[in-house]
Amino acid sequence: MFGFKKKTGLLFFFSHIIAQDCSESEIELWDNCYSIDSTIILDLTAQNLYGTIPTSIGQLVNLTYLNLSSNNLAGLIPDEIGYLINLEYLYLQNNELNGPIPGSIGNLIKLVKLKLYSNQLNGNIPNQIGSLDSLVDLSLYLNNLSGEIPHEIGYLSKLERLYLFRNDLTGSIPSQIGGLVNLTHLFLHGNQLSGQIPESIGNLTKLNSLYLYENQLTGLIPSSLVDLVSLNYFWIHENRLTGELPCNICEMQLDLDNSSFVKIQDNEFCSPYPNCMLTNIGYQDTANCILIPERQFYIYDECYIIDDTDSLNLSNNNLSGSIPSDIGRLINLEYLYLNGNEFSGQIPVELGNLENLKHLYLYDNELTGEIPPEFGNLTNLTNLFLHENQLSGELPLELYNLNELQYLYLNDNLFSGFIDSNICQIGLNWTSSLYFNLSNNSFCPPYPECLDNHLGYQDISNCNESLLLKDAIPNNYLIHYPYPNPSNSSIIINYLLSKSSFVKIIVYDVFGKKIKTLFEGNQSSGIKKLLWDGRNSLGAIASSGTYIYNIQIDDYVATKKVILLK
Repeated sequence: MFGFKKKTGLLFFFSHIIAQDCSESEIELWDNCYSIDSTIILDLTAQNLYGTIPTSIGQLVNLTYLNLSSNNLAGLIPDEIGYLINLEYLYLQNNELNGPIPGSIGNLIKLVKLKLYSNQLNGNIPNQIGSLDSLVDLSLYLNNLSGEIPHEIGYLSKLERLYLFRNDLTGSIPSQIGGLVNLTHLFLHGNQLSGQIPESIGNLTKLNSLYLYENQLTGLIPSSLVDLVSLNYFWIHENRLTGELPCNICEMQLDLDNSSFVKIQDNEFCSPYPNCMLTNIGYQDTANCILIPERQFYIYDECYIIDDTDSLNLSNNNLSGSIPSDIGRLINLEYLYLNGNEFSGQIPVELGNLENLKHLYLYDNELTGEIPPEFGNLTNLTNLFLHENQLSGELPLELYNLNELQYLYLNDNLFSGFIDSNICQIGLNWTSSLYFNLSNNSFCPPYPECLDNHLGYQDISNCNESLLLKDAIPNNYLIHYPYPNPSNSSIIINYLLSKSSFVKIIVYDVFGKKIKTLFEGNQSSGIKKLLWDGRNSLGAIASSGTYIYNIQIDDYVATKKVILLK
């Protein structure tokens, strides 16, 4: 202590003389005089002090250290304590103080340690406490504090020890607690806290001791727990925590099977329990486990937590058999790479559940069957690579819902049938083959305009007459087979219109390239005959080979194959 002057015994009996004994530059505290200017340290630990803390203590504005602990002080902490703006250490623990913690304490921005434990303080923890950004130790335990933990506590980035245990605190643990990146000890036990342990707790990588026991916490243990690489003590017993323990918990350096370090008993955790702590599970109420959805599962002996998995890369791993349908349960997946394996069988329809997916790489496998229509749900997909498989069938119309698609590779498969013109509505760059590849399939012409001259080789040997008729011919129209077919000169196309209609007839080669428009315009009802002389739009004789003509009558479209022999 500095600036202290002991008063005489005579002054102890005559209060009016006492006031005269301390000069104008001093204040009187518990029968002693203290200089306002020069008192920097005031340590009255265990001095058997009684009564209340005098409001005049707020005049010692140069105090840096104030310790009134282990006395018999009662009453309120005076608001005037907030005047001590140079204070770095405030110790009022082990007294009988009551009432709320004054909000003015937020003025003490130089405070490094604040210890108010073992009193009878009540009310809420003031949110002004978040202003104490130099604080290293906050000890408020063993009081009657109530209300929620203020989220402003998360602003105390230098805090190393937070002791709020044995109060009547309620509400959830604020997610902002993840901002206490220097915290080594977090003691919140013996309250009435509820809700889930926040995922942000994984940010506390310096945490040594985490005590949350004897509360009413519920929900799952966050998988971010594995990030607490410094944790030695983890006590969460006597809560209502539920679900499976995160399967990555065994990755921790914590001695999980030792009840001196880890206590999880008396909760509602569900089996299966991790092998690393089978002897330290204790009693668990599993009555509601059947109602709790699984949070994790194993794929090829690796555990995946649904909430945490946004990317799965199993490419080039020599994997075979069917693609596991469980992958479709990883609903947060954005990137899925299964390429370069030996997967066979059909693409599981469950992949259509991955509505957040952006990249889907299934190429260079041995997959068969059709593209599931459920792929139309993948509206965030930008990259779809299915090439170099044995996929077949027509492209599902649902595929054209993928408006975010930027890359589409379907080449080197067994796809067949027609490509609907709606494919051109997908927003990818159809002018450059860098962004798409549909070559080496069996797609039948005619092809949508956006794919003209970009389809590469297509095997149309199975594009027979029954396949070429996209729909049954309606009663309004009758289209006869072209003749002669094959032909070494001209080919005649006959058709019947039952009413006046718009007609458009175009000839294509097998690569989808337009050879010649034979007719485009309105025609009256009746039998019509059109001649193709075997020449292209420039008048040159077309080479021998197979050609496709597309006839459009109003909204109806039909396609037929013709062969030129020269």
